[in-house]
Amino acid sequence: MSWRDFSWKYMGEGNAHVVLEILNSNYVLRLIKKKSTTDKIDVEKSVEFVNKIMVPLLFHHSLELCEIVTLEPHEVIKLSEELMSLRPEYRRIKSSFSHLAIKAPNLSIVSPKFVTNYCLEIKPKEGFLSNNLRRYSKCYFCLKQYLKLQEKKIDSVSHYCPLDLFSGDKVRMRKALLNLISNPQNNLKFFRNGMLIYHEKSSRNLFDSILEESSIFGGNMTLFLDSMIKILLSGYEDKPTNVPESSNHVIEGKDAGSCIERDNLHPESFLNNLLEIQKLSELNSDDSPFEGTEYVSSILRLIDEQIIDLKEKTDRKRLYSLCDPRYLALISAVAKDCSIMISFSQNHENNIPVIEIGDQKVSYKLSVTDLEPKSAQTLLKRKETENKLIEIYKKHICNIGY
Repeated sequence: MSWRDFSWKYMGEGNAHVVLEILNSNYVLRLIKKKSTTDKIDVEKSVEFVNKIMVPLLFHHSLELCEIVTLEPHEVIKLSEELMSLRPEYRRIKSSFSHLAIKAPNLSIVSPKFVTNYCLEIKPKEGFLSNNLRRYSKCYFCLKQYLKLQEKKIDSVSHYCPLDLFSGDKVRMRKALLNLISNPQNNLKFFRNGMLIYHEKSSRNLFDSILEESSIFGGNMTLFLDSMIKILLSGYEDKPTNVPESSNHVIEGKDAGSCIERDNLHPESFLNNLLEIQKLSELNSDDSPFEGTEYVSSILRLIDEQIIDLKEKTDRKRLYSLCDPRYLALISAVAKDCSIMISFSQNHENNIPVIEIGDQKVSYKLSVTDLEPKSAQTLLKRKETENKLIEIYKKHICNIGY
């Protein structure tokens, strides 16, 4: 596949990929940062894992999937050169790309035909109390904030608690989102027409200004939060749903004491699907080691041999009963570290879902990214981190009343 005739713009990058928007299309190109182990089989397994396991587990209907494309050597060199000045300096240490790339749906827009597209990216993290932390009544995210502060990875502790977001309680969900906006860290970003306009280094006042300029919300923060919550709780309604008029009063900050686990989620809602997958880690009590990402092939083979359709509830249960619990824990690890993408626009197109905000209809698309398989080392690292968190809790947090 040749990209010489396509116009693109740099969108951003993580540790593994550089993401380019293919202009005037519904797609992005994810350039793979080259490693000594990068080969076609690895990339194929990763794409199959996303397409055949994670996407149908999260969304019980058909969605557009990722595909592998091959770039010509001269195209890789040219892209690398043209990207150099666009990338953050600290990212340029990895400047060599594979000739294999991934063509994926552009999750930051509803449609390239729309004049204005907004997108809220949320990295929700683990939405329940794990078995090992339950006795402390503190969730993994909240405990890890103090470890990050101790290691000087953050300047201040976030008041966001994932258990608030996954509670299904509108007041707690509002508070969760507002706390993310107030202190995004790496857990919240906001885009306009594919361009990042709000992130962890942005001034809090900037978000208020963005809402003020929006004809959808007119500066009403609570209306914005309630709209995002309505979309997060979607998945079981076939018709437009109305977001009631809200006052502009919303509480931020963190309640003192415990992280409270409460599940009011509709069983068919998107957030409940995500939470159920996260909880697969609780089925695993086997610490015996295994290597790399070989488990991906085992799960894919099991799905093929047993003719499992993960869009069907009975088949999902069948997979959970047949699959090695350690492999399920790694599927869970992906769900705990994924990013939710809520794109929305005032423009409309057939077959795109809408919510009603007052007398206007707003189109939206709910998607998830960062669904690639994780190494088996993830489970060992999690256990080590939990031990550190418990040690910090016993020595410091429980004695100072956080």
